[in-house]
Amino acid sequence: MKKLLPLSFLLAIIIFHSAAFAQKEKPLKINFKEGESYHVKMSEILYIHQQSSQVDSANVEPAWRTTVYNFTETIEKLNPDGSTNVASTLDSFTTKIVVGKNIDQNEYFRFNSNNEFDVQNRLRDIRALPRAQFLGQTLRYTLGSDGLIKSFQNLSDFQAVTIARAFDYDMLHAMMSLADSLRIGQLLEQGFGAVAAFSGTNNGSLHTPFTITEIHVTRNLKAIKNGNEISFIGNFTDAPDTTQYLEGIAFPMNLQQFMGLCKGSVTMKDGIPIRGNTIDSASFELHIESDVIKEQVSNHLEFEREPIAMLHGGTIKFKEIESHHETPKPKYDDSEDSKAIVIDANKLFPQDSTAKTAPKKK
Repeated sequence: MKKLLPLSFLLAIIIFHSAAFAQKEKPLKINFKEGESYHVKMSEILYIHQQSSQVDSANVEPAWRTTVYNFTETIEKLNPDGSTNVASTLDSFTTKIVVGKNIDQNEYFRFNSNNEFDVQNRLRDIRALPRAQFLGQTLRYTLGSDGLIKSFQNLSDFQAVTIARAFDYDMLHAMMSLADSLRIGQLLEQGFGAVAAFSGTNNGSLHTPFTITEIHVTRNLKAIKNGNEISFIGNFTDAPDTTQYLEGIAFPMNLQQFMGLCKGSVTMKDGIPIRGNTIDSASFELHIESDVIKEQVSNHLEFEREPIAMLHGGTIKFKEIESHHETPKPKYDDSEDSKAIVIDANKLFPQDSTAKTAPKKK
């Protein structure tokens, strides 16, 4: 009679084989294909709650800013190291600010780049222009096979133009804040860092620079993969002691009691992140002169990426159809008589007075 193995021993074997299988799994990489283009829709909902020490919490209303970006993303060149050169053009965007409950009745500001009235009257508003500076423009950058941006090729040009325009102090900070390489990187990187975290050599973790609103921090992620979905959780650390700008407030502030967390997931298809969502949140205190502002922020990002069929190997068939119709005869128009050329036969062939007429036959 065979002896049964102890349950603990069987569990140990299963765990060992599972670990071995996980170790054999190849590192996850984004599968770029040169020449492909994608439409990327990015939705961003930023929640801000600010409470001054001199104001009762019951009288404080939060602000919600919802922005939707539409990019055309083109894979221009594949590099030997697995990275690729990407060009992203901001085709359009909308932004809406609501104060209080997040309902349309509480709308405070709205901008739609496809609306002619908004472009003529609201474009230069501080609530629209920082994003509008990239409207119709193409940003070029190098994207690693882990979905993270390695470098920008022309972002410095936008920053130089912003400085040269000599905007007011608060507008300049708002323009430069969005043009910051970290902030733009977060909007354009593929997969919120989830691919890089799962493929990381440090037990599926990632540590990179990041910004929560305009506060520069370190992003720490842990990721796991289940089928085509990568889930991740993380926190934000190394917040600075001071900041010069934060969502419209442009003067020196001391920052204390910072705590930040994040959570999200990304879905892959054929090696490309096709959709995902993440929530980045933080709480902290802003100390300004004799006042303390308690701040809570939450940024909810969602994206959808789909190939543009015409540039993705799609075939367009043309069917030529011939149609024969009898050419209609032009109608006589009296009004055209004045344009007609009149030929006077007498002038063209004048009669000779000396010529003899032929005799008539009898």
